[in-house]
Amino acid sequence: MASDLVARGFPKRSSSTDSSSSVLSDGHPLSTLYRPPSDEDFNRFLGILCQLDDSDRPENNSTEARRVATDAATETCHHEQATSEECPDVACSQGVIVVPLRRWMEQEAGNAAQAHQDPHLRIKTHTESMIRKITVGFGIGKLLQVVSGSKAASRYSLTELESLCAVDNFILELASGGTCEPGWELEGVVMVMPFSSLRIHKASSLSSNWDKASEVITGRHVMAEIMCPLFSNVKRSATGDSSDVDMSLCYLFGTLLHFLFAGTPNQSPPQDDESSVGMEEPLSKKRHSVVFARKETQCPPNAMAVVRGTAFSQAVSIVGDQDEPEIGRSKESVGDRDELEMGRSEESVTTTTHIPLIDYGYPFSLSQLVMNLIDCRLGLFRPDDAYPSLDEAISDIQMLLQQPSRYLWNHNNTPHFRNLFTSDVILYGRSEEVAILTSAFCRVSCAGRSEAVFVSGFSGCGKTRLVHSFFDTVNVLGGYAVTRKFDEMNSSSSLHVVLSAFNELCILVGRRSSQEHLIRVHQNLTGSIGTNIVLLTGLLPNLVDLFPSHVALPVSHSQVRMNFDGLCFAVQCLMRAISSPSEPVLFFLDDLHWADDLSLKLVHYVLSDARDGNCMLFVGGFRENEMMQDNVLLELFSALSTADVVSTVMHLDGIGSNDLISLISDTLGIFPRLCKGLADVVFRKTNGNPFFTLEFLRSLLARGLVWYSLRNKCWKWNLCLISEENITDNVLQLLTKKMIVLTETNQTALKVASCFGSSICISVVEKLSRTFMYSSLQATLDEIGVKEGFVDFDGTTYRFVHDKVREAAYGLIADKEQYHLDIGMALQFTDNNEIIAAIQQIKHSSPSLVRDDRQRVSIANLGFEAGMKAMSFFDFAAAHSYYDTARTFLPPHSWADHYELTLKCNFQLAKAAYSRGWLEESKQICDEIIEHGKCLEDTLETYSLLVSLSSARKDLLLAFNSCLKVLNLLGEVMPADTVNANELLSITTKTKALFQSHSSQHLLDMPEEKCSRKLAIMEFFDQLAIVSFYLKPKVCKYYCVRWASFCIINRVVCKYTPGAFVSFGSILSQQGLDEDMRLACRVGKLGMIMLNRNEKAIEQVPGVHEVYFTWVGILTEPIQAQIAICQHAHEVGMLSGNLLTSGLILGTIFVRSIYAGMNLHDLKKDIEVHLKSAKKRSQQLLQMHLSIEYDVVTRLIGDEKFECSCKLDSESPVLDVIKFTLEMMASFYQDHLERVLHKSKLWDSLSDFHRWKVPLGSIFVSFFSGLASFCLHSRGKQKNQRHIKTLSKALSTLEKASQFSEWNYKNKYLLLKAAYLTVTGNSFEAGEVYDNAISASRASKFVHEEGLACEFAAMHHKKHGNNAFALSLLCQAESCYKIWGSNIKEAHIARLKASIQV
Repeated sequence: MASDLVARGFPKRSSSTDSSSSVLSDGHPLSTLYRPPSDEDFNRFLGILCQLDDSDRPENNSTEARRVATDAATETCHHEQATSEECPDVACSQGVIVVPLRRWMEQEAGNAAQAHQDPHLRIKTHTESMIRKITVGFGIGKLLQVVSGSKAASRYSLTELESLCAVDNFILELASGGTCEPGWELEGVVMVMPFSSLRIHKASSLSSNWDKASEVITGRHVMAEIMCPLFSNVKRSATGDSSDVDMSLCYLFGTLLHFLFAGTPNQSPPQDDESSVGMEEPLSKKRHSVVFARKETQCPPNAMAVVRGTAFSQAVSIVGDQDEPEIGRSKESVGDRDELEMGRSEESVTTTTHIPLIDYGYPFSLSQLVMNLIDCRLGLFRPDDAYPSLDEAISDIQMLLQQPSRYLWNHNNTPHFRNLFTSDVILYGRSEEVAILTSAFCRVSCAGRSEAVFVSGFSGCGKTRLVHSFFDTVNVLGGYAVTRKFDEMNSSSSLHVVLSAFNELCILVGRRSSQEHLIRVHQNLTGSIGTNIVLLTGLLPNLVDLFPSHVALPVSHSQVRMNFDGLCFAVQCLMRAISSPSEPVLFFLDDLHWADDLSLKLVHYVLSDARDGNCMLFVGGFRENEMMQDNVLLELFSALSTADVVSTVMHLDGIGSNDLISLISDTLGIFPRLCKGLADVVFRKTNGNPFFTLEFLRSLLARGLVWYSLRNKCWKWNLCLISEENITDNVLQLLTKKMIVLTETNQTALKVASCFGSSICISVVEKLSRTFMYSSLQATLDEIGVKEGFVDFDGTTYRFVHDKVREAAYGLIADKEQYHLDIGMALQFTDNNEIIAAIQQIKHSSPSLVRDDRQRVSIANLGFEAGMKAMSFFDFAAAHSYYDTARTFLPPHSWADHYELTLKCNFQLAKAAYSRGWLEESKQICDEIIEHGKCLEDTLETYSLLVSLSSARKDLLLAFNSCLKVLNLLGEVMPADTVNANELLSITTKTKALFQSHSSQHLLDMPEEKCSRKLAIMEFFDQLAIVSFYLKPKVCKYYCVRWASFCIINRVVCKYTPGAFVSFGSILSQQGLDEDMRLACRVGKLGMIMLNRNEKAIEQVPGVHEVYFTWVGILTEPIQAQIAICQHAHEVGMLSGNLLTSGLILGTIFVRSIYAGMNLHDLKKDIEVHLKSAKKRSQQLLQMHLSIEYDVVTRLIGDEKFECSCKLDSESPVLDVIKFTLEMMASFYQDHLERVLHKSKLWDSLSDFHRWKVPLGSIFVSFFSGLASFCLHSRGKQKNQRHIKTLSKALSTLEKASQFSEWNYKNKYLLLKAAYLTVTGNSFEAGEVYDNAISASRASKFVHEEGLACEFAAMHHKKHGNNAFALSLLCQAESCYKIWGSNIKEAHIARLKASIQV
């Protein structure tokens, strides 16, 4: 025990063994610090020890016991020096001040007296002193708790307990000034006899941020650590009656606390307002003093006092408090001890006066705590609110210290139902749910993969509050948290809600990021979508906040029309750039059951991103009781499950009864133990629904069943009347009853606001306030809505505090359709800028309410304008809703009377339906337009849309016939089924002549076409070429030639011209590597130049690039350059929503990457990511494409053995060619040479349909078949002229190919030439050509073919005895294969090296 004190900084005691003569180091006697224990104290103490068991008794005799007590007392107060000559009772040691409790109380009183002249200083001094005194009370209570819990406690007499609880029996340890926040200076408490001490620990997340200039005292979690216990391992026996001791200690503890705060028990409260800090005036001015009458009675043994013949312990005489409602006056009113006059009889009484601390300016909670302790004097006859044990009293003291703003500082509020405190920090009864959110967020942060958490529950159960409480945690962990809420009234604008959340996310990232981080984000984003980032800034204006300070918004003239799929891709790229494992994103969307399909599809697109860099925890709240069976949210659940996105669903019910007690306690600012009765009644009514609970309490307040006592500065209630009242258990009815008592003007304001959903913009309120009908709207919302707690106002938006409040207000409207129509028409005629708000109101009404045709036409125009505005933001769901409203309000016979308006409304509605994926609806509207269209020109756009939606529906025949029909009507008659070969040859020859007769510059200088008819013909030729490629490939060539011929003859230059040129080039490229191929390269190159020049042709980029690099570009552009160009085309295709073509381009990128010798392991990872994404989105053609590349790469690496069938059965003949050639490549590098030759024979026997004579196929089939023939010939297997003939044929093909592109094919030609020279016996020349092949491969950066050339050259030199040089070439080949990533080739080279003897 002594060593503990020394370790805490106290000096060792004096060498003198005489305690009576012990002094401090500076000469101060111990008696100046405290009263030394007398002989009687020691004898009493020893008497207690003697009654203990042997195991509990100290080993030594009474002398040892005296020494223990003396040493403890001595060392506790033995310090290096006193703090000052003026305070001889105070000692300091290493920043800790030690002072007797009585001396400290005198010092506190002196400080209060000095500060009474300055009101501001008086309040500050009072609050700090109150916190210090409460902390002292906590320490003393914990020490008394130790005494109460020991076996010796039951042996104490009343006199001994009084001595134990005396003020002089305690010493305080305080932190020196300036080292901690004012009010929290207490470090420890020491009890002298019997000796024990404790240290006070104060924990708070805000303590580290304490500002010395701040005057706000924050709450702390206070704990006590017993440093020097009275007895070790001594606990009170479970047997025996110890309740009397507990009650005695509670009473004595209460009197000690009363003395601590008020001074002597008989001291009257101050007669001025000096001590009544923060109060209107002392209660002593308002009423007589409070006297607690205690009846004289025979007390049971060890009891303090017993009242005979009464249930309560006190009678209070009060004069003058008229603040409380009459309905609340009852003996059952909780806490109303001052309204009960009991125990008045003719018997003589002995009075002990304890004036409530509230009369001294202290808050009610503190006064109640002290008086409830004093009431314990009455033992079994104590009142119900008296403390049953010391433990509960200490727990309440901890609450005072932990939440001073609730229990101490908040006692002067004006009584008003908005003053019912609702904590923004405490979350009641949701610890398990918070743990689920925390775990999910940590998984996202650690694994770098997005997850989803869905929170379901009834309205008011706290879904939003639960998620919002987690935002601070996200911010502390370095993440970003954004939230938005869907709305029942505006469910068609759900996509705008999601985009606004992403827009806010851009602001958060921009504010918190350094310039270095913004540079990385900008690079990642531009690397994904390039200069098309400008398109995204149109949707997310705050995206510019992510640009580094030195980077300006790029100027782009891109004409890409982003559709919904493109929007999803752009947002996905944004999330990849913003989020990371170190900076995850919490994305919370509330009320998902009101969301539409497009908004949820966007969420799914982002969550199912196959790349691990997308780190988002999506949290969605919804009410399952308000969901229909066909709700789109169910589709999201299924889609996420299919996409293997980890999803968690948790359901929220009402909080438990204990948590409800805590909520009501915090709401009313009263200790939980005093709220149990009220909480039971509330729980029965509300089932623990938090929102319903608060509204229920407010209804009790309005009915006078709960009231605020100005006298006691606390909330009170009448539990008996509350239980008897027939109050609805439906929160909606509760709110409705509250609203119907309002005036008509006030109800109108709430009803108008409810028509706009959960919130209404201030601009709309201002516009409506300018009208006669709603002139008082804004003033009423400010006066009634905000003040009465129905709505909140943040400066820009009025927002209902809860959906149930809006629902109750909306329920007050009798004729809802007419009400919406009136508001919409008022907005329409007020300001054209509010067309969205106006049409959103009108769409909830009925056309039958508008009988004036002119007004209906006006509404239709309004809906059309709103729809166009929504389409510009890609909000197709909202646009569809507005167009549908416009169409619905059109007058009868509108096709005849209002043709133009009807035509454009119907077409835009069909277009919006197509964009939403509602293909059947779109087709029906298109059929209606075609039926009522007056001329072909009026229906051309509709036919084009019909072709597109028919292709999407996989009704290629309808799309094909529609194209032919329109072209025939435009004068371009086309065959439908077959074309004569001579006719095809004739038209091809004529078209070739047309191109040859014009120079390239002449073709490039042709003016842009303006004729709408010619432009329409070009558009439908473009669509016909695509559809016929899959449906009728035999006539597709004819259509492509006719298309190019029409361009040249009519000199048509438009956005479709590049497609016509490139398509014609692809037809010529199938004739072989001759003059037609040269013309094909020229025409194809012209098409690409036109494409780059024409800004309007940006949407044609994906399709034109796919055709060009499949047939023509493979002969003209370096393979590595093709990869970069195709990557740009893929980005444009994704942004424009052309998923089919962009998917084919993606496959082309990987094919070119394989041929270019890119690292196989990196390729495998990239293909895996895109293959997973394609599976999630059910892109079957892309899955087939990527599966081919993935299998080939896997085989080249050597990870798995793979056997692939040569059966060609895909929908795309080009895909069949790719599959064939790549499998030949894999078979060759796997040394399956016979299989390569077998596939070569199969290639020659295939029909033109399967080969389509793609140059890529012809070149690479020849290359690998020639190499396989050479290898078989060199190994002495099947040596015959057929192998030499195959090699010679392949050499001829590669020689022609190298004339078109030396970069791509010269090294291959040289390698075949060296092989041919080897088999023909020209060994010397072959060695030189091998060296040239190695150099050419290195120059073209084909690392895998460099390794192959080194391998072949090594075998050549080994055959001629130059083993050292051969070994060197093999080492070089091994290095190349290692860079390439082919394990099987590395192993093969290792075997070859082992066979060479140097």
